Amino acid sequence: MELRQLRAFLQVANTRHFGQAAAVLKITQPALTQRIQALERELGVQLLTRSAREVRLTPAGEVLLPYADSLVHIEDRALRDLAESAAGRRGTLRIAYLLYGDVGLMGRIVAEFRRRYPAVEVETSVASAIGNLELLKSGAVDAAFLGPLEVPADIDARTIGLGALMLALPEDHPLAKSDHVPVRSLRGVPMIIWPQAWNPTGQSAFISWLARHTGAQPNITAEEPPDQALEALLADGSTVTFVSAWRATSGYVPGIAFRPTVPVLLIRHLIGQRRGDPSPLLPHLMHIAEEIVGPAAPTVSKDAELL
Repeated sequence: MELRQLRAFLQVANTRHFGQAAAVLKITQPALTQRIQALERELGVQLLTRSAREVRLTPAGEVLLPYADSLVHIEDRALRDLAESAAGRRGTLRIAYLLYGDVGLMGRIVAEFRRRYPAVEVETSVASAIGNLELLKSGAVDAAFLGPLEVPADIDARTIGLGALMLALPEDHPLAKSDHVPVRSLRGVPMIIWPQAWNPTGQSAFISWLARHTGAQPNITAEEPPDQALEALLADGSTVTFVSAWRATSGYVPGIAFRPTVPVLLIRHLIGQRRGDPSPLLPHLMHIAEEIVGPAAPTVSKDAELL
């Protein structure tokens, strides 16, 4: 029993006219008759009676009708879903957020993708830059937000923005009296930075940047995630840390002051995918990211430096 035979039977049953059914199916009337007869021979029953005036369903035809309608409907839905999937409007997209950085930007990109492609199931996770890179390379995710790190050749990463780092320190810290804190004034100041395992390349570059501006190796007392680092500042009173500008402006933290530095340090935000990944969903995601951040490469102002 072929679906094209069921479609032929269904059209005749609905129109009660062989000529009209053949026109809808875009086949000749003899070809339509052959399909109906082949179906009847396979089932061993007569499905239609035909006279000069009308076409009627036999009792066997009445029994088959709802099943034929259901099977044809399932095929139509399958073909439609396959076409939607091939066009990147259906399926599953796995995205890994960056554990730190511009949460607002990442959220806007994914939220807009969900809005435009509601039939796509979006699965999200979160990890460090190194963790996201490993997830990408292993195929565990389709796209991932990344920080400043060495991107291997098999990963296609594009810049989606530059995020500033800001100094976080207790409100009664002497450096908090300044609206802008010169980086050179951080020489010898106890400091907490993010864990090396999150992004060894980025941490090394950050330490080198501090050393260049202060003239000495930074006085790093601990490695902590941003939120835990802020709690540690309150407990100590003399220690400082760096957080993303998004974290600094997303809400008041009692007892903590946030100050821009001179010069401002900018970190590159990236979104990556495996090079050559055939998923039809990824171009849509990348297009949305470009729309939100703009196609032009971000520029570094005179009072800022890029990590």
